Amino acid sequence: MQTARASSDVGQEDLLALLRKKGLSIRNLDEARRGELRLFLDHLHNSRGLSLNDIAKLIGNKTSGYASWVCRELGVKPRPFEEARLKGIREKRRKYERRPFDGTDEERAYLLGLRHGDLSVSRPWRGVVRVSTSTTHPAMAELFRSLFEPYGHVYQYARYKKDTGTFEWNVQVILDASFEFLLRRFDEVRAWVEGSSSRIIAYLPGFLDAEGSILVTRSVKGRIVVFVDYFNENRTILEWIAACVHQFGLGTSLRINKPIGRGTTGFHLNHNNEYFQLSLFSTGHIISFIRRLGPRHPEKIARRELALDIGGQDAISGSL
Repeated sequence: MQTARASSDVGQEDLLALLRKKGLSIRNLDEARRGELRLFLDHLHNSRGLSLNDIAKLIGNKTSGYASWVCRELGVKPRPFEEARLKGIREKRRKYERRPFDGTDEERAYLLGLRHGDLSVSRPWRGVVRVSTSTTHPAMAELFRSLFEPYGHVYQYARYKKDTGTFEWNVQVILDASFEFLLRRFDEVRAWVEGSSSRIIAYLPGFLDAEGSILVTRSVKGRIVVFVDYFNENRTILEWIAACVHQFGLGTSLRINKPIGRGTTGFHLNHNNEYFQLSLFSTGHIISFIRRLGPRHPEKIARRELALDIGGQDAISGSL
């Protein structure tokens, strides 16, 4: 038995040495040698359940792409993706840990506002949720990382856009099933958000961080003027926000910011739907409303602090 095992080990090392050979040509090997390699890799991959990445590590100084190429050349049938994925889950073999959502209802409402404003959410396979966005603002990429890094690894890729001469950041994260609440549309969570004033006031800055701004400027008469603007293609959400802020004593104006077909200035993008702008204003309540908002986007935080700093300096919000 020991002799047979020793012989087997020698044969395995011989085959691994062959696979490590630089410039190896599978097609030029004789059929007997090809058969030995085929049986060996099929045993590793399908009988022992090693992944292509594991096989590459066993070979040494090779990638899973190389292992995939060798198996393809030899006709070794790969394991079905779902079978391999489930095996990895059972064995808890994962490069990055995914942790469940453990936030409050208000944090959940904030994330829903951000999601409905500017995040893409999908379920690439059962039990996980993918969240992603693209942005030209480094501050948005920073916000995305700060929100989701506690729960999973955030992937970030910078892409240079030749047409505009700017960079765009693509960021995404794979989260566990506890984040499935982000898959729900606005109409599915509206009643839940409305059920608590604290959830409403948490949802509003989430949407603001995604698609909004706090504007501090001067009127033609030199008075300091403050507006809060929300932008989106979803008119229903903006109308709901308008109804919510009326209870804070604010006036609102909803209008088309960009019609169908008109692009964003400086970017070769055309809107397939009407793009709306909701402006909030008040002669006496805009500062107190901004004080209640808790944006997390670095640029929105700076604008909020500016608005609050001038709040006691005769700040108003002009009507539109």
